[in-house]
Amino acid sequence: MNPLSLLSRPLTELLALPLTEQFPGLRAGSARFDGPGGTLMHVAVRDAITAYLSSEHVANDHGAFPASQYSTRVAEWAADRFRALIGADAGEVVFGANMTTLTSTFLQGLAEHVGPGDELVVTELDHEANVAPWRALAAARGATVRVARMAQDGTLPVEAVTEQLSARTRWVAVTAASNALGATPDLPAISAAAHAVGARVYVDGVQIVAHRPVEVAAWGCDAFVTSPYKWYGPHCGALWLSDGVAGEVRVPGQVPSAGDEPGERLSLGTTNFEAVLGTGVAAEVLLGWDRKECAEREAGLTALLVEGLAADARVTLLGPAGGAERAGVVTFQVAGHSAEAVADHLARSGVSVWHGTFYASSAMRAVSPGEPDAVRAGISHYTTRDDVAQLVDAVAGLRD
Repeated sequence: MNPLSLLSRPLTELLALPLTEQFPGLRAGSARFDGPGGTLMHVAVRDAITAYLSSEHVANDHGAFPASQYSTRVAEWAADRFRALIGADAGEVVFGANMTTLTSTFLQGLAEHVGPGDELVVTELDHEANVAPWRALAAARGATVRVARMAQDGTLPVEAVTEQLSARTRWVAVTAASNALGATPDLPAISAAAHAVGARVYVDGVQIVAHRPVEVAAWGCDAFVTSPYKWYGPHCGALWLSDGVAGEVRVPGQVPSAGDEPGERLSLGTTNFEAVLGTGVAAEVLLGWDRKECAEREAGLTALLVEGLAADARVTLLGPAGGAERAGVVTFQVAGHSAEAVADHLARSGVSVWHGTFYASSAMRAVSPGEPDAVRAGISHYTTRDDVAQLVDAVAGLRD
């Protein structure tokens, strides 16, 4: 059973189409830099979901499955493709509404393993969805939360995390890439330090998947969570748990890895199977691209955008310095204009961006204490050099 058979054309053919056909949401004259808040859906994902919802049952080589049985197999297939995407040979997968919901659900299962005297480490760089639930768990269980602070340049040094570790640390919650600033912490080093004191590592991978190849095994993650609608898929969430964590923390909705007994591990209930299918197809789309080449291309566009904005004396760039690695996010302010006014002007110029603190107010206040609101532009797979020029020109056109 291969759900890719739902596509009207082979995936390889769809991936060879012009960008305007791969992403039907693109419109002439419009430059989309709102990817960090949610990317456009790939045509393969759209077509697979449409075909799934249009079918009462789906035939395979051996006949037809009832809809419910087929949907269960779809979930198992999607979990397998998600593991492949993030470099996980084993482990279990949980599908849910989004990263925030999955994190809260996971911590409900973790609660019995946390108690007075235990410590949980969060970071100033992280999205609130990877901070607030951990604080709530600590408050409910009598544990202590320790915070790793950012450097002035908007990055998170390894030392900032290691300074908060102790023999009492149970979990470290950290982002793979900041949704607000694009900073990318050194996950292998952070994981190694956490494991050295007996702690585990929970990684928010929402922003990283669209921009960099992910290797949870090499990074040392014990849990990795992301939202496919940030990487050309549907509104959904996907959480990977290492075998060690999955054996201790029971989370509703876990999909087994190969060799597990479905009766013991599988408890999906009634879930959004079309979104789960779309997640698997989105994973296949990314796996079908040359991820290294894509990352290099995006890095070039990011550098071009940074260079163009930096040439305007009114612009203040926030986050990693020019030349530093960013995960496709460029955040800035324009002197004499509020972030909202800049975003409105860009929208009238056909450029889509986000403004505010992006549910990462601690990170934004750390880099801009007086005025944390800023404009965020994200580079996506469908971003072009013309798009970058359109954004830079629109900012230059702001009247003082």
